[in-house]
Amino acid sequence: MADSIYLKKVMSDRVLWLTMCRPDQGNILSLASIATLKDALDAAYADKKAKVIILSAEGRIFCAGHDLYEMSGSRDLQQTRAEQREILTQCKNMMMTIIHGDKPVIACVQGIATASGAQLVSACDLAIAANTATFCMPGVNLGAFCTTPLVGVGRNMHRKHAMEMALTGDIFSAADAVRFGLINRTVSPERLHEETETLAQKIAKRSSEGIRLGKRAFYQQIEMSLEEAYLVGIDNMIEVCSTEDALRGFNSFLTKTSPKWTDEE
Repeated sequence: MADSIYLKKVMSDRVLWLTMCRPDQGNILSLASIATLKDALDAAYADKKAKVIILSAEGRIFCAGHDLYEMSGSRDLQQTRAEQREILTQCKNMMMTIIHGDKPVIACVQGIATASGAQLVSACDLAIAANTATFCMPGVNLGAFCTTPLVGVGRNMHRKHAMEMALTGDIFSAADAVRFGLINRTVSPERLHEETETLAQKIAKRSSEGIRLGKRAFYQQIEMSLEEAYLVGIDNMIEVCSTEDALRGFNSFLTKTSPKWTDEE
């Protein structure tokens, strides 16, 4: 996968780093950068060498959200609405690519994440942030409202925390984001990449097949009723326990040996 003006790609053992690299533009989610990121994710899912994906960014801003020049559109209201719908739909598709992909995606947040930038963090399976990072949904400050970011962010945290972010437009600290449930934990800025890499490499040692089925099962059941979720969970548990990797894992536990996963052969 070649680098682009929007994204750098570096493979570290079994971990693929995708780094947004337009700090001069706040790593905004323009139509072009959204398409680039989605294509890179699709390629990463298809790459057998990559077991875990880390999404990071250069500069002091992780992601400043949508390109307001694009969102402002033309002078024609109907055309502007059509353009906005295209941007928001493509962004939604990219976010869902993260969620529906069969490999874990970890957000490595070094700076400010605003609006759809916070939404991007919420779409990732895990998130580690520098303790100096901040999070904001400022649409209300511009006479608008962060309705699409709230879809993802509101599913990561308690609704009152999500609404506080959206209704005030205030800047919240990384510690707040941990307390709210948007990110897993914070580390010092100088240790951010090392800690994220360590977490990714730990996950990369696990069975790819088990993780693929497990991630699918989690997102499949999370919006269901408790009864429906248990039924789906049972089906998925039976499926994952029947895989070759699970059989190897069970045998290794019983014989006190280290398992060798099928993707390591």
